[in-house]
Formats: sequence, structure tokens, C-alpha cells
Amino acid sequence: MMCGLAGDVYLVVVGRGRDQSAGAVTSGLAPSWAGYPVQVHAASIDVYVGAVVARWDAIRRAGQREVDEPGVRGLLPCADDARIRLLVTDDRAYQVLARLLPDARAGMISVFEAATRCTGLLDAHSAWKAESVTAMIYRDLEAVPAITMPSDLEVRPVTRLDEAVPGAVDLEEAAATAIRADPRITESPDSFVDFLRSLPSETRLFAAADSNGVVRATSGFIAFGKEANVFFINTDQAWRGRGIGSAMTAAALRAAKDRGLRQASLDATNAGLSIYLRLGFEVVGEARRFRRIA
Repeated sequence: MMCGLAGDVYLVVVGRGRDQSAGAVTSGLAPSWAGYPVQVHAASIDVYVGAVVARWDAIRRAGQREVDEPGVRGLLPCADDARIRLLVTDDRAYQVLARLLPDARAGMISVFEAATRCTGLLDAHSAWKAESVTAMIYRDLEAVPAITMPSDLEVRPVTRLDEAVPGAVDLEEAAATAIRADPRITESPDSFVDFLRSLPSETRLFAAADSNGVVRATSGFIAFGKEANVFFINTDQAWRGRGIGSAMTAAALRAAKDRGLRQASLDATNAGLSIYLRLGFEVVGEARRFRRIA
């Protein structure tokens, strides 16, 4: 399921990042990250955490309580939303997590690798299923390279609601392609379409269609303030290896820039990591993303 990529509930534990810059340092971190033992820029972490918090601010329900403690940020369940959302950056969050976890019946928690005690706490609860991701940011959308789509494909907008857009692709067709391409999407087609329709109004989806109008790839972003959360990146297996994933990701980033957004973030799996690095995304750190479905 891709809900977590779109600001839905999650818990991520972030760990040792792959150093993409000769200027990465272990000292001189911002005060809020003092003691973080990984060679990454403090500013990179700040950008990533800021993007996550912006997503939560956009979906926060009236009266819903937030978590803002050393090593952890998040949203707590409420009457209108039973899911917990947490981002754990280091083991200073251990006591808070130990207190919250017994009552957490659904949600997503992301944990940086450095938070080994927090990871162990979640691993001990079999109801929480984990996957490895790489937390990434794009600092300046003005720098997104122009990548040419193969000539036998055309990038089109996807109609998510009832709007009439000339040349647009139906949401059901784009969703079907994403489901075929990504085994992590476990919902039924109808449920996945309903999820995509439920996303915030500042969501934009795109599809690459061939000369027969068949969708071969997808991409999208959600705007949260001046931040873009990139998601829905999928390519039909038979069409991979032609640079389509890179072109579709770049198309989403350029569209976000055209709407006045400045930066972007995402959580990459191994399958897409090389694409994002080539486009100019910066690694913040390795993470484990834990999910529990009620």
C-alpha cells in the first residue's frame, strides 16, 4: 500500500546515510540534532523533518495532539483518525515510543537506523510490518534536469476527481498500471482508486500513455506549503530500462516547481534509488518504515 507516501500515517526509523557530499560532517550539527552519529548534513535532516511535519500539519484534525519530543515528531490517534504517525530520528525517543506503542492499533512509524533501541522495540511487536527505505530530499526544484520522454510515449495529466481536462487519463487506468507495476500495492483496484481520490486537493498525478492510449507509467506529487511529496512513481515492467521512470519523476518535480514549490522529499526503495540519485535527490539516511493496518 502506498498511503504512507502520501502523508498517511507512518513511523520511520532513519539510520546511517550514504554520504553524497564531500562536505558531510559529524560535528557542528544543529542543536536539535546534537549527538546524531551519522555523517549527514544537519540541514538535510532538518529539510526532511520539516517536509514530514508540513504533511502532517495539512492533514491534522481539529484537536488532534502532536508529538514533539527529543528524537521524535508525530501525530497521535484521535476520534476521527485512529492511526498514529511518528518519525523517530534517534534513541532519545525510546521512552516516548515505549509509552505510545501499546495503544497504537494502526499507523506508520519511520525510524532512522541509528535508533537501534527503538527499532528493537518495534521488531518485538509482530503486528508492525517493516520495509527498508531511503529518506531523500531535493533542495532546489529550479535545478531539476530536463529529461526527454521516449518518443512513443506522451505525458498526460490524470483526472482524479470529476474535472474535465482535455487529453487527460482516467484515474482508474493510471491506478491499474501502478498496481501491476508495484507488488507493494495490496488493495483492490477500487480501494486504491478511492485512496487516490481522497488525497488533498493539491495532489497532481501524471501518466505516460503510448500511441494507443495505454498507460505505461505514472508519477505524482502532493503540495504541502512550499514542499512537494513525490509518490506514485511506477513503470510497466515491460517498458523499464528506457529512462521512463526518470522522465516521469522529473515531470512531477517540474510540475511542482511550476506551481511555486521549492523543495521535495520522498522515501525511496532500492528499486527507485538510482533514479532519484541521478536526478539530484540527496540521501538523508537509511530508514525502516513500520506499518500496522487495523
